[in-house]
Amino acid sequence: MEIGIIGAGRVGGALAIALSEKNFPVCLASRHKESADFIASVSKARSISIEDAAQCEVVLLTVTDSAIKIVAKQIADFVSKEQVVIHTSGALSSKEISFLNARVGSLHPLKSFANPEDAAKSLKGTIFTFEGSKKAEEAAKKIVSIVNGRFIKINPNDKVLYHLAAVLTANYTVTLFSLSQEILTSIGFSDEDAKESLLTLVKGVARNIEKNGVDNALTGPILRGDVETIRMHLNAIKDKTLKDIYIFLAFATLKIAERRGLNKEKIKAIRKVLNG
Repeated sequence: MEIGIIGAGRVGGALAIALSEKNFPVCLASRHKESADFIASVSKARSISIEDAAQCEVVLLTVTDSAIKIVAKQIADFVSKEQVVIHTSGALSSKEISFLNARVGSLHPLKSFANPEDAAKSLKGTIFTFEGSKKAEEAAKKIVSIVNGRFIKINPNDKVLYHLAAVLTANYTVTLFSLSQEILTSIGFSDEDAKESLLTLVKGVARNIEKNGVDNALTGPILRGDVETIRMHLNAIKDKTLKDIYIFLAFATLKIAERRGLNKEKIKAIRKVLNG
């Protein structure tokens, strides 16, 4: 089974490196040929044209969501019903490319890809979600097995919610980290000290979730029912957007605290403070 990967960005590059390192035949194409050439130079993948990649037994479209349908139309005349075409969008289903005369599917790695080379080394254990045709599923399972990932099949109608969950954790963790770092630097921390201090916290939280589960990993003033500390936080926030973020997250966190057994009087008192 030869795989043609179209799109030499972070996901396409990582898969090309990881699969080719397992001596799996991989061809890589990109509208920016230099990107495919670079990945080929650091892996065993071959850099070829988009048209040639489209004629491989299995074709992976690892382009941006907005480009998937465009690229699918570009290769439509080069694929046949004997081939498998799979895109790697987290939000879009295989319906996006259902017009192709091929067996289609979508396969998404639930992972943050900072750069192709590092991501390729850490694919082991990564969850890959799939939906699509039976033949596409067989090809996807083989790909996931080769990179030592975990395969989970989902309903195509659930892809947006699936992607929403990924964005809340992967993207907005970065946003919250950035907001916290800005607060620490505003009171005299260096950028590096702020980053290292918060990284220690984040790593500890991740370990606690892994070891104890989400609800039991929660700590802090809301879990303790510490109304005065919450009031002090709100009084200290001068930026309206940041205050809104704090309040929305506090209400969400209060639900966890309630499940952990925080008494009704303290819950009522916290709600009153948060409501202003």
